[in-house]
Parts: sequence; C-alpha cells; structure tokens
Amino acid sequence: MKTLLAVAIALAATCLAQAQQERIIVYPVEAIADGARFSKQKFNETYPGIDVTQYGLSDEGWYIRYKHELLTYLYGPLEDLNYARRQKKLLEEIRLSVVLKNPSLSSSTVDIIRFDFNATPDNMGVAEDIDNPYLIPELTGEEGKK
Repeated sequence: MKTLLAVAIALAATCLAQAQQERIIVYPVEAIADGARFSKQKFNETYPGIDVTQYGLSDEGWYIRYKHELLTYLYGPLEDLNYARRQKKLLEEIRLSVVLKNPSLSSSTVDIIRFDFNATPDNMGVAEDIDNPYLIPELTGEEGKK
C-alpha cells in the first residue's frame, strides 16, 4: 500500500512538473505583422509554429522573443540586427495595444536574442542589450567600420 501511494505521489509530481514547464514556440518573423491582422483561427492555420521546448533551436540568428509566464514565442531567425530591431518595435506596439485590452499581460516582455550553437539547452540564446546606445553602430559612429 505504501509503495502504491509513493508511486502515485511520484506520478502526480511528474505530471505537475510537466504541466508547469515553459513552452517555447518558433514562428517566422512574418507572423508578427499577421498576428495583429489575422483572427486567431486564421493565424493558427497559417502559422502552426514549431514547438522547440524539448529540442532547442536549430537555426542560428537573431530572434525577437515574446515572453509571458511559462510561454515564449520566438520570431525568426533573422540575419540583420537592424531589421530585428524594427520587428521588435512592431511587436512592442502590438503588445501594448493588447495589454491595454487585457492588463493581465502587462508582465510580458519583448526583447531580441542571438542564438548560436554555443548556447546550451538551459540558455536558449544570449540576450543582447541592443537598446544600449553604446552598442548601436549608428550612434557610436562605427557604422561603416569592420
């Protein structure tokens, strides 16, 4: 009886841990603009997304990351950081309009990460401080330097 109870508790703990696991879904960057225009049904039909929770990313590049509680959406990959910044700004505007309608989403965040194969499964990419003016080539005067 004690063994059965221990197995039941272990099974319940495993189910609870799986239920509380963060989900990571990847979409193409075009899904950002279409997400604001499409109905939920049309969006899901057009962009089913790729669940990389268990496997990790397979394409290097910049990703726009939307994060809320245990759900992360990654849009990308992108090769151009400046284009990623513009897409981040668009997603931030969409996020703000949604937060105004649903304040419970106010704890969500939008940022840009760079993923490469040096990342570990626990670190799905390196967050870049791209909003730091000292790292933006146009503001540091190093735009044409290589």
